[in-house]
Amino acid sequence: MKAGTALLISIRPNFAEQIFSGTKTVELRRVCPRVETGDLVIVYASGHEKSLVGAFQVAAVIKSTPTNIWKRFGPRTGLKRTDFESYYANVEIGYAIEISRTWRLLTPVKLADLRRQPGGFCPPQGYRYLNLSEVFNLGGEAMMRMNRRRSYVRPVNARSKRRSE
Repeated sequence: MKAGTALLISIRPNFAEQIFSGTKTVELRRVCPRVETGDLVIVYASGHEKSLVGAFQVAAVIKSTPTNIWKRFGPRTGLKRTDFESYYANVEIGYAIEISRTWRLLTPVKLADLRRQPGGFCPPQGYRYLNLSEVFNLGGEAMMRMNRRRSYVRPVNARSKRRSE
């Protein structure tokens, strides 16, 4: 991803919770966003939550068949095997984004507050790219200070960096 940008992704609230609790360490995608090791991904929890809830750092991006992704990451995907197979039905190649570090906002930024920001806010269906000024507008200082470990966010974990095969 280009320097000075972040990826904003929409995730169902239960999967966002699993990411920040450390039980889901791989985010699955049928279409791969342009992210690389070390990139910042901002998490918008959709559904009933409708909030920016935190962020994670990309450890690696793996492109492979769904079968190989399941063999390598199964329990770390946050899905049962049947749900995984349904998600990747009729897909020959899938993508697994490994998560290295996570940060949870102490106070999620609600959709109503996001919409009051300059330019408004429309949650992405899947994902979209943000420049740093957009990140600041969305979450203010809380989002800008994520990697500085200030009182706005709580670092959840720090996993070692892994490489793709």
